[in-house]
Amino acid sequence: MDKTKVYFKNFIGTSYEVGTQIGQWALSTPSLLKQVLLPPNAYPHDKFTKIKDLLDMYCQGINEEIKGFSDTIGVSSEQALFYAMTYLERGCSLMAVLPSKSKSGHTLMARNYDFNNEMEEMCFAFTNIKGKYRYIGSTLNLFGRCDGMNEHGLAVCKASNGLPVGNFEGGQKAGATGFSFWVVVRSILENCKTVQEAMEWTMSAPIGYNINLMLTDSSNKIALLQCMDGHKSYKLLDEYSEEAFLSVTNHALLEDIKPYQKMTIENSVVRNNKIVEMFTGKKQISKKDMKTLLSTSYPDGLCCHYYKEFFGTLRSMIFDVNDKTIEMTFGSPQVNEWQTFSVGALEMQEVEVLLPQEKARPDFYKIR
Repeated sequence: MDKTKVYFKNFIGTSYEVGTQIGQWALSTPSLLKQVLLPPNAYPHDKFTKIKDLLDMYCQGINEEIKGFSDTIGVSSEQALFYAMTYLERGCSLMAVLPSKSKSGHTLMARNYDFNNEMEEMCFAFTNIKGKYRYIGSTLNLFGRCDGMNEHGLAVCKASNGLPVGNFEGGQKAGATGFSFWVVVRSILENCKTVQEAMEWTMSAPIGYNINLMLTDSSNKIALLQCMDGHKSYKLLDEYSEEAFLSVTNHALLEDIKPYQKMTIENSVVRNNKIVEMFTGKKQISKKDMKTLLSTSYPDGLCCHYYKEFFGTLRSMIFDVNDKTIEMTFGSPQVNEWQTFSVGALEMQEVEVLLPQEKARPDFYKIR
């Protein structure tokens, strides 16, 4: 059994002021500071200019935030790893259910986020930047977001569509030029009130990451968007739809996207089948049902403890967009407690969580 730390943070103020707060946190955590910086002059200036201009168009304020961070720690903004990781040139499980299929009569969304804890800052934050919507969510590369819910009850979470795309060793080369997912998720949370607004933003934005997005809002709409090599498609359900739930793991499900899928990994199909099995096997779904599926070990459920293989459950989440709450547990849901968060300031603290260590069976990574 391994352990890791989770950080709870509040980032409040102007974009620049929030950047200084992030810089102060990084200065107090040397391992984090080392993780998020490039050496001087390591990133080509022309690419730096391109990504800055794109961010000014689609995620206004983030450049000023990084400037505050850079000034605080005393480096050039070009040394922020976020820029190099965000501009792409060339294992999670998600589900959502409408009120008609939910025991509480609420629109719900749930997810397991599976990865390696040593490559995450393990931070959950409340963000309140002047001129932007307030939200809570998981940070990534300090300035990006991986999931969250904003003050209007719009919730979003992501999974990779196929093998992860990125500017890192082992990452798949992007098939289109554009943003990585952490800019997409953040921009939606900061600038959109509804699923419809989020879909319009996402369909127009340049996205280089092969992404599966699940979205829900307090007007009881749910949506799945899939992007592969720059090709995008989405499915939106509301109270008038014949279907009442959506699910996705790490492969293409929408007919417009399937032709661009290069491979499908066995465990992705197994996990999505388990979600569909739960939804179709019960007349109505409760939060307890979702927690059971999220907490049950693969292949009977969605929980994985393969952290050293970059496939360990780092957080499990249930979004209730009508109550505007997120119930979640950090680390494995089998050995850590669930907590409930609202869209507001958090208790600033560091918490130790448990990560059971297991090894995946060989067929876990089988290619279909």
